[in-house]
This record gives sequence, structure tokens and C-alpha cells, in this order.
Amino acid sequence: MIAIIFGLVMGITHYLSEHLNLKETKYYAQLISFSAGISITYIFLDLFPQFSEGAIQINKFLFIFVLLGFISFHLVEKYIYLHSPKDKLIRELAIEDTVISFVYHFIVGMIIVSFVEQGWVKGTLFFIPVLFYTAVSTLPVDKTKFMAIRFVLSMSTLLGVLFASFVNIIPMIYYALLGTVIGILLFTIIRHSIPSGKEGKPLSFTIGVIVYTLIIITLNWTFI
Repeated sequence: MIAIIFGLVMGITHYLSEHLNLKETKYYAQLISFSAGISITYIFLDLFPQFSEGAIQINKFLFIFVLLGFISFHLVEKYIYLHSPKDKLIRELAIEDTVISFVYHFIVGMIIVSFVEQGWVKGTLFFIPVLFYTAVSTLPVDKTKFMAIRFVLSMSTLLGVLFASFVNIIPMIYYALLGTVIGILLFTIIRHSIPSGKEGKPLSFTIGVIVYTLIIITLNWTFI
């Protein structure tokens, strides 16, 4: 039930993020920096250690899926930039964003189910960063204007939750998917979320790191 609630909240947030247009608000730099701080902290302090423990026990070559998740985003995006005519570039990037976003959020839904089964703490620690990532969209493309596509895309996390609730995922597949999500998150956070140069707010990023570090340590110490 908790996983379904998380899936619904993700869907609503995903859909509303396109209407709120946070990029136009004066606090967007703070939000994106804070979100990046939370996400990168969770990856290094909780998500990656969990993946490492499981992957080493099953097969150390599962680490290749972290690499595949990272490079797949880079190669697809680079290919579009190099080979798409300028007048079609934004459209091609938007299509890439839509397809990959659906796959990513579907996998996230599947992983939410697994983490919730391990306990509400594990589920919540995973849910918060991916919720921030979804709410603060950072890819440099315009979202699709087709309502049906936007609705299906928004429901992708819930669809992943429902799929994983009825289909038994073997550990090998689970850790392959988890590694892929880690690679995707690392690329998108480094490439699109962490502001470069003079952009962004270092203080907000630092606050995000400190806050989520304390949350992870406190919840793991208290409940796990």
C-alpha cells in the first residue's frame, strides 16, 4: 500500500511539475542546488552501498549496469546533438527525454516496491530524492504538449509499482535495474542538476548534503 501511495504521489508531482514551471521562479537555483545535494548524498551514502553489498554477493559484474546506465544517457544525448539538424534538435531531445523518462520512472516504481518491502525507512529514503528529481526537471527540453502522453508519462512510476507488485523479480534482475538507475541518476545529476560555473547556489547544495546526511544517519541508527 505504501508503494502505491508513493507511486501516486510521484505521478501527481510529475504531472504538476510541468504546470508549475519552477524554472521561471526566482528560487529555482536554490531548489535545483538543494535537490542535487540531496540526490548525490543519497547515492553515495545509501543507494550505492546497498547495491554494492548485493552485487558482490551475487555477481561483481553487475557493476557494469551502473556504467551502462551512465553512458547510455550520454551517448544518446551526444548522438542527437551531433546528428540532428538544428531545427529538429529540440524535438529530438524532447522525444529522447520522454522515452527515457518513462523507462526510468517505470524502473523506479519497481525499485520502490522492493525497498518498501525491506521497510518503510528504506522506501522513504529512496523516495525523497527521486521525488525531488522529478519535481525539479532539469533537462533542457520542452515537455510534450499532448495530454495523453503527459498523463501516461506521469503514471509511469505507478505502473512500475503495479508491475513489480504482481511479478516476482529475481535478485539478479533487481540489482541490474538498481545499478542502471544509479548510473542514470549519476549522469543526470552531474550533467543537468549540479549547476556549472557561476550558476546555482553552493549554500543550498551544501544544506541539501548536510540535511540528507543527517537524515540517513539518524534513520539508519534509529530504525535499522
